[in-house]
Formats: sequence, structure tokens, C-alpha cells
Amino acid sequence: MRRSFRDPAGQLEDDGRQVRRIVHPAAREATEVLLASPLYAELVRDGLLIPASQVAPSPDGGLLIEHPRIEIPSYPFEWTPAMLLDAALLTLDVQARAWVAGWTLKDAAANNVLFDGTRPVLCDLLSLQKRTPDDTPGWLAYGQFVRHFVLPLLAIAEQGRTPRDIFLAHRDGLRAAELAPFIPWHSQFGLAMWLHVRLPARLERRRIASNTAKPGSGQPDARRPAADGTPWLIGNLRAFVQRLGRGGTAVSTWSAYTGNRDHYADAELNAKRGAVQALVDRLAPRRVLDIGANSGEFSLLAARAGAQVLALDDDINALDELHRGLRGQNTSIQCLHANFARPTPATGWRLAETLSLPARLEGRFDLVLMLAVIHHLAVTERVPLVQLFESLADCCSGMLLLEFVPRDDPRFVEIAGANAALYQDWSRENLLDAAAPWFGLQSETTISSHRTLLQLLRR
Repeated sequence: MRRSFRDPAGQLEDDGRQVRRIVHPAAREATEVLLASPLYAELVRDGLLIPASQVAPSPDGGLLIEHPRIEIPSYPFEWTPAMLLDAALLTLDVQARAWVAGWTLKDAAANNVLFDGTRPVLCDLLSLQKRTPDDTPGWLAYGQFVRHFVLPLLAIAEQGRTPRDIFLAHRDGLRAAELAPFIPWHSQFGLAMWLHVRLPARLERRRIASNTAKPGSGQPDARRPAADGTPWLIGNLRAFVQRLGRGGTAVSTWSAYTGNRDHYADAELNAKRGAVQALVDRLAPRRVLDIGANSGEFSLLAARAGAQVLALDDDINALDELHRGLRGQNTSIQCLHANFARPTPATGWRLAETLSLPARLEGRFDLVLMLAVIHHLAVTERVPLVQLFESLADCCSGMLLLEFVPRDDPRFVEIAGANAALYQDWSRENLLDAAAPWFGLQSETTISSHRTLLQLLRR
């Protein structure tokens, strides 16, 4: 059981099956006002806010709220740049609607957002609060939004960084004073750059130099826009992050893989597509894990057959291209930037604030796809086959579709390189022996003289 602890208004419990929010007595009245408000109804209707599926009083005078569970929660350090941009735009959209309705977001952290397929959803109900006449003018969460979205998107666009290296190291995002010196003065030149990056950086440095910050004050003494200037601020932020988001794309070996598969003949590709299509049509899986999803060609086949698909890949550019291409299509494909051989660990205080990737994948999938990837895990990552199949068995409750590539395949020869002699025992028979404690061979399809698709059923 995980229980959050950072929000003074309440806590969130997640036992892996059910998500329950505990609202403290002091926040009960404000929460009930929110749940009865037109704003809450509008945000839930439009899919921007996680709904409260059940609300009941708690014994201590607070509230117990149950939320629908997003099956595979992802964290900002597992997002692609396009996903971070979409989460930023969602946060701004919620704040814009809230402001007009007399509410505001008191928090604007990236980890308040989860992805349901390709769609970002705000999951922190208690971050919405009613505005009052004596509130400080402007959006109080503006500084946090800059740290969690603006500066990371800038670092991605200008420095080639990734959400993974940013958010694994910096739970509260980046600070302007740390980033600004490494951004050329002419980069992204304009009012938005000055307002959201250069000015806060200058004020942060001035505060540090003078050491006059109040104890406990985590915010620079930045100029705050007047209350009626908040809609302008939100619009300016929206245009800025969209511009930054366009600069976060790049081409890598695997992002161009679909169009450059010269080691596949057309007949081989068609046979592979046909075999995968036939399998998903026959099995009609509910949940599919596509390990090494790359451009998502086979994730799309599974999604079109009605499955919820988790597309997992360690190439952030290939995965980012997939997510960008899925925008607006209302598909059930969720992208996750991770390496199956070096999975995302549990993080946070006592390693309990985020779940490890294996814990989130455990027992979730009735079909796992490993197409042209197992030899990479065995050769590039040097993962022992027996342990690899044990890990696959942990997340697969049904069928494993595996593409076997022999030692004389051009791609295998390429990745083995000077270490080719280490893989004299690499064979279909030895692979099946390693899988035998957890999987039995059901059928196989030869798609070329080099490659075979093996359908392995979980024992």
C-alpha cells in the first residue's frame, strides 16, 4: 500500500487495484464545494480531470473518495518530450477554465498528470481551490509550472536532454538560475524567454547573492502579474511551451527504423504483419505489452483489434514520434520511455513515492510482443535468457509472441560484432529450453530463411 504525504489537504492510497483519496477534515468543505461545482462537472465531462467515482464521509470527519484507476501509471521521467508538452498544455487548459470560473490550481506539478492512452488527465483533485478576494494576485503555481514544464522543455529543445534525466534527478523540476547560463543569449529570443527564464534567473541569483530570502521561501521575489493579467499570462505560456515543444524532436537509428529496414524483404515484412494480425484477431487480447515498440506498427495492429496497448521503448525519439502521430486519434496506446533490461526503479522517500516498472507491469498483460528485440536484450544488454523469461513471465498471463533471430542473421552479426564467439550456443532450441519453466511452445511461423515467430503460452 502506497500513501502520499506531501499534500496537507489529504493523502492518496494505491494498493495496486484501487485508488482512494483521503481528504482531511479541514479540507472537507472546500472539496465538497468543488465536487458540486460546474467547473468539476465540465472538467470531468471533457476528460481533463479524473472523476470521483464514489464519495463517502470518513470516521474522522473528512472524506473518502474513490477514483477510477489508470491501469499503468507513468511518471514524468518515463515520458517523451511530446508527452511532457501535452501535460503542460493540459495544466494550462485546466488553469484557464478554473480562473474564469473563480477557481485556480494551487499546484502545477508534472506528477499531478497521468496518461490514459495518449490522453493526459489531471489526477490531483485537491490542487483546485476556490479563489477569494484576499488572495495574492496572479497564479500562485506559476513558478512551479515554469520549473516542471517550461524549463524542462527548454532544456530538451536547446540541450538535447530528456524527461528521464531531468525528473529522475530533480523531483521539483529545474530552476532558471541553474539552466539560463547554458542557454545562448539569442536562443528563443523574445518576451516569453525574458519573462519566464531570464528574469527569474536574474532574481534567483540576486536572492542567493544577498541571502535575504525568508526562511522556508522557495519562490523568488518575482514580479507577479495582476489578477486580471492571468489570462494573458496563461496564453503567453501556452504559446511559449508549444514553440519549445516543436524543438524537442530528433532523428535516431530506431526512429527511422520503419522506413530503413533493409534487412527485411517485403515478403518477410508482409508475413510478419500477417502473423501478428492473425494472432491478435484470434486472441482478442484486452491488454498488450509491446516491448521494443519502436514506431508502433504492431502496437497499432493490437489497438485496432480492441486492446489497450503499452508501447515500451528505450529510444525516446522513436517513441516521441509515435506519440505525436497518435495525437487526436483517441487510440488506446500509451507510450512509456523505458528499458526492459534496466527498468525504471521505485523512487522517492523510502522508495515508496513511485512504483518500479516491474511492479506496475506484473500480471497485467494477456499478450506480450517481443518482435526483433530479444537478441538485443541478450547481446547488447547481456541479460541471461533464463532470467529474461522469468521477468517476462511476471508480466505475461497469456501469450508471448517472440521473433527469433539466428546467429547468422545480418542484424545479429552487426550487434554481436567482435563478441560473436560468445554466442555459439545461441539457437532456437536453447532459447526454448530457457523459456520452458514458464512458457510452452504453441506454434511457430517462418517468415523468412532467417527469422521465425514463436508463440509461447504461459504455463
